[in-house]
Order: sequence, then structure tokens, then C-alpha cells
Amino acid sequence: MSPRLLHVSDHALLRILERAGGVDIEGLRRTVALSVGRAAAAAAAIEQNEYKIVAGGLVYIVANQCVVTVHPEAKR
Repeated sequence: MSPRLLHVSDHALLRILERAGGVDIEGLRRTVALSVGRAAAAAAAIEQNEYKIVAGGLVYIVANQCVVTVHPEAKR
């Protein structure tokens, strides 16, 4: 019987990408925030707390000024 594989948490994957993979996580965070900033400002102007931003083939789900998830835009 083969041993069960360990679960690797999202947090651990993030740290592996950052520390072993050389990914600048904070730089990426800033890039995402800047790329959706104009849409976020428009939503804030009309007092929306939960909304979607579609950009670059991705859908950013925002709740309370935080991008909570991202998924690919549906193909038409």
C-alpha cells in the first residue's frame, strides 16, 4: 500500500512560491490592486461593497475592499 499524500495548504503553497520560487508576492499584490483600482474606485463612488471586476480574461470578486477570489471569465 502506498503512503497517503500530505495535504499542502494554500498558505504553504504561497510561501513556497515566495521563498523557493522567487515570486514577489507583495509585488504581485500591488500589481493586482493597481490593475483593478479604477473599477474599485468607481464601485466605491456608488457605495458598492460587493462586486465583480472583469479584466484581462479574469473575474475578480471583491467584498469589503478586498479581492477574495479570481476565476477565468466564461467563454462565449
